[in-house]
Parts: sequence; C-alpha cells; structure tokens
Amino acid sequence: MKNNEDKKAKSLDQKTLSIVHQLHPYVKNRIRIAEVMGIFPKNMYKTNEVIDDVILDIYENDNIDVDIDQLRMMMFSKTNINIFKLFESEKWHIKTISTKKILEEELALLEEKFTVDGGFDLIMDEELDDISYHQNDGESHLLQSDKVQQDIVDFLELKDKAFLKEQQKQDVLRKMYRKLPLQTSNVVDLYILGKLNFKDIATILNIEIIEVKRIIDFVKDNFKKHLI
Repeated sequence: MKNNEDKKAKSLDQKTLSIVHQLHPYVKNRIRIAEVMGIFPKNMYKTNEVIDDVILDIYENDNIDVDIDQLRMMMFSKTNINIFKLFESEKWHIKTISTKKILEEELALLEEKFTVDGGFDLIMDEELDDISYHQNDGESHLLQSDKVQQDIVDFLELKDKAFLKEQQKQDVLRKMYRKLPLQTSNVVDLYILGKLNFKDIATILNIEIIEVKRIIDFVKDNFKKHLI
C-alpha cells in the first residue's frame, strides 16, 4: 500500500513540475504588469512564491489521483484566483466584483475606444505617445525571452521570424499591450504564455468561449494592423 502511495505521490510531483514550466511565464508577466501599473511595489511578490502557494494548496487538498489535464486546470484556476485577490488587496480602490463582470465592462470600453472614437489609429497616434507610456520602456514585460517572442510571432501569424527583434517593433508592441485593460491582458497572457485553449480560458474565467475568441481575435487583428 505504501509503495502504491509513494508512486502516486511521485507521479503527482512529475505532473506538477511539468505544469509549473507552463505556469511560470504567465505568473511572471502578471506580476510585472502589476509592478508597471503601480499596483505592486517592485519585487514585492516573486513568481516562485505565488506558484508555491498554489502547489501547497494542491497537495494539502489530497489531489494525488488527479490526471495531468485536470491538474493543469486546477493550477491555472487557483493561480488566476490568487493573483486577482492580490491585485484587489494591493489596489484598495478596486471594486469587489467578479472577473467576469470586469471583463464584460472592459470589452465594452475597448469597443467604444477602438471603434466609436475613430478606431485603433486614434489610440496609436495620440494616446500611445502620452508620457505614461514612456515610463518603464526598458521593462520588456510580455517580451521576456526569445521563446516568448517566438510565441508572439506565432500568435500574430507572422512569416518573418525575426520580426520582433526590431527595437521599434518591440516598443510599439509593449505600448499597445499596456493599453489593454487588466483582465483583457489576462486573457491574452493565458492564451500566449499559458498555452491554454479557448475552452480552458473560458472555464477559468467563467465566461463564454465565444467571448474568449472575440477578445483574442480583436487583439490579434489590431496588433497586426500596427506591426506589419
């Protein structure tokens, strides 16, 4: 019996470790976003500490028999909830409402800004030149590594693999990305960095799959328009 339990525990360790590699860039980017926005003081939270809390919760709640797909969903769901709580606790004026409600409001605001007010061109020509978007320009959040840059090239369906090596293009991408509302960028991060599909993201955020697709398509189309 003990040998069987040991095998299950070892299997859980292996599955957890494989998922951590997928979870790490997502958590790292969410923390850096909070730092850039001024929600978190710099270096207040560490990526590994956030992930360790999730792993501890998994082990404490006797999830030893869970399969890897279930475990991945559990870990991303718990991480998303924990990060959202941190954002709320550190930014005291955020209203205590659901992620779903915030995302619906942000999507409505995005559509208003990017269509009614003249389209994304207006945002790029005027608002992205605001001084606030030149702050922390050295912070390459979202563009953390060559691998992430390749993921973005794939996301944007670009043929030129060296496209995002150009500093000017990277600056434009960072500024456009920072313009995204907080929960909208969360959808993008789960998709690009977390490698989750539309269904999984919808489950984690408690929204419809069509809404996830709508957000991803919206971001992709508007990013491509200004990067090609």
